[in-house]
Amino acid sequence: MPSLKDFLTKARQEKWGIGAFNAGNLEIAQAVLQAAQTKQAPLIIQTSAKEAAYFGMKNFLAVVNNFRADTGLTAFANLDHGPDLETCQKAIELGYDLVHFDGSRLPYEENLEIARDLANLAHAKGILLEAEFDVILSNDENSQINYTDPQKAADFARQTNCDLLAVFVGNRHGVCPEGEPLDLNRLHQLTVQTECFLTLHGGSGIAPDQIRQAINLGIVKINVNTELRLAYRETLENVLRGSDEVAIHQLMPPVIAAVQKVVE
Repeated sequence: MPSLKDFLTKARQEKWGIGAFNAGNLEIAQAVLQAAQTKQAPLIIQTSAKEAAYFGMKNFLAVVNNFRADTGLTAFANLDHGPDLETCQKAIELGYDLVHFDGSRLPYEENLEIARDLANLAHAKGILLEAEFDVILSNDENSQINYTDPQKAADFARQTNCDLLAVFVGNRHGVCPEGEPLDLNRLHQLTVQTECFLTLHGGSGIAPDQIRQAINLGIVKINVNTELRLAYRETLENVLRGSDEVAIHQLMPPVIAAVQKVVE
């Protein structure tokens, strides 16, 4: 099977993106992986550190590996927003295909040092490292944090030797506010000045034409989580309101189908 780096390289050359979808439990994992099977498309399935603690890192990897073995399809496992050296190191040791270290709320030099160390550890095992130095805001945060500076991004990527860099160009975690466009000119400069792959976090709610333009300008990985959680919760509530069923395997198929539709 081609490596994740092969797919990212191909995506950048041919101007398409790989979706990265969070799976905090088995049902969402099923939905994500079934979408890959239906669409016959590569994707990244990921857990945040808290989702990994709930799901179990080994359990999550077992689900992904079993799916790959059974279907032959391309699904890569990622640790999303690993908060520290220890958590990311554990994901590397277990064999995640990609590990994202989010040191954006640490002092810059500390973030840079940990990212560099993790890149060395990851590369020794053939694993990719994603890094982040700008805080990507949530949709309920009003702080005026500056968007990612292209020159600073190029310097950070060069010093850490990270493979991917999460950038902040108007994207937000959660569902992006309507009418808040991405700074596409800044994204173009980031692509020109930074050699590593670029990631767009906070993909939920961004207008499709903005996503397409971001991909054309160099984004190769788009993270989506909140839309899946909303589909899961809303559908489950509707199912429970309309049924006295208590068997989980009877309740969950409509929920899985709803999340799968979002992923597709």
